[in-house]
Amino acid sequence: MSKKTVESTEAFKDAVGETRLESIKPLDTVRYDAVETEPFMETYMQDDIGLHAQTAEFSNPSYIDEIRAEQPKVEIVLSRQEDLLKNNPTDLTYQRAEQTLEQYKGTVFEYQLKDALGDKFQSVEVNQQLVETEWGATKPDVVLRGSLEDIKIGDLDIMKGEDLSIEAKCGSPEYIRSEMGHMLRQVEGHHGNSLVVVTKDYLDLSPNIRSNFEHMLADKGSHIYVADVKSTDMSTGLFSSLKL
Repeated sequence: MSKKTVESTEAFKDAVGETRLESIKPLDTVRYDAVETEPFMETYMQDDIGLHAQTAEFSNPSYIDEIRAEQPKVEIVLSRQEDLLKNNPTDLTYQRAEQTLEQYKGTVFEYQLKDALGDKFQSVEVNQQLVETEWGATKPDVVLRGSLEDIKIGDLDIMKGEDLSIEAKCGSPEYIRSEMGHMLRQVEGHHGNSLVVVTKDYLDLSPNIRSNFEHMLADKGSHIYVADVKSTDMSTGLFSSLKL
């Protein structure tokens, strides 16, 4: 095996390894339907920077192509799937490619958030950094440094010069609910402004579940924002973007 092939293989493993679905974890024991309160629906998808309209394009294959062109790791993963699916692939090969893309769409979602918000901040952290919390070390999905102006995302007001940390989740309602305990732990590692961004599947959860989760986030100083895209549309867009 050539040195170039080895490097490509290792990069592919690194890229996909960052995104293994965490849904295999047992459900958190916290009850999200324990208290009847109202969710923050009026601010779920509101902002003053055009983010809502941008997230509606996240499943567009053309936009995914733009992310691919800018991010070498995305290029490695998607080109590998293209290679697998050429020359009369078997059903098993298709299933494996679909599984890889299903696992990887959350990472693409993170890259898209960085791209959509990057021009609103002085810088975007390229690599995830370990942050120590009482639960152990964690890595914020997206960290943006130095807002260029006062902005509002959901019910979160970010002042000029301030930072923003984001925990991102792209998945079914069941997946998002199973990750609520994990998200509550992750925001412990957010410095500065804290935001959880989820796909529109979140709205399919009951108002009571959403409300109690949001109040738990608020207790930790974090906020919720719902992207205008479904996880199934992300899956379809990602597969459709392949050059087959």
